[in-house]
Amino acid sequence: MLLVFDAPGMRVLVCVAREPALEAARRHQLAAGSAAALAQAMTGALLLAGHDQTRVDVQLECNGPLRGLLVDAEPDGAVRGLVRVADLGAPSGRFDARPILASPHDERAGRISILRAHADRAAFPFAGADIGAALTLFLRNDRAAGGEMALEVLLRDGEPIPAGVLLAPLSEDDSENVRAFGKPMRQRILREAMANDAYALAARLPFGPLRLISEITPHFACRCSRDRVINALKTLGPAELRDMAEKDAGADLTCDFCSASYRIEADELLRLASR
Repeated sequence: MLLVFDAPGMRVLVCVAREPALEAARRHQLAAGSAAALAQAMTGALLLAGHDQTRVDVQLECNGPLRGLLVDAEPDGAVRGLVRVADLGAPSGRFDARPILASPHDERAGRISILRAHADRAAFPFAGADIGAALTLFLRNDRAAGGEMALEVLLRDGEPIPAGVLLAPLSEDDSENVRAFGKPMRQRILREAMANDAYALAARLPFGPLRLISEITPHFACRCSRDRVINALKTLGPAELRDMAEKDAGADLTCDFCSASYRIEADELLRLASR
């Protein structure tokens, strides 16, 4: 669940996204470490989309074993994602992203970029292995009042339970008070408040009385379709389409985000080539 609250001087978003994280792990057949890293990024994207009420894409390139990931989320709670390396393990308990995202000899781990609908892409160096801290840097640079984010994942029997909190000042006058919560929230507060349920997590947060504004149910959803596949094939030249029809007897395509498979028969490729 993704919950949006008003609190003294701030807007508080609380997200526990277990179901979409499990679905993403199942579709991509992810080992525990890869699944936890993806779950953490999906939760961060959901928080940004819920706060800004627009689609948000988060892309990470890192020097750690994962190498990178890509997620996107919608304000209605739809989210999807993928990782470059699927078989990275991690022990049960609190997920430590550093062995997955960072190289052992270089703290300058890579680059993170955020793209929102109708806005320019924002990109920053990604140092260490804290996606929540990286998205906090985006919030601080994107708006005058700033914002703070913390992300955590618990692994139980290889399954991720991701949680996150986003704090957004209601005005620039509130920004310093909210910023003071940022570091302790990432280092201690969220970890100590972790729960399977967003309501239980929210009840443990020390941000004063919370007034619920809205709730959203996060869910795994992909925008791929057979029509999109056909449109992509239309961008190929007639010679290439005929070659696929004759040599491969058709085309088999798989969506990188959800692993859905699409079969385009040879006669349909030839019809596309003749248009």
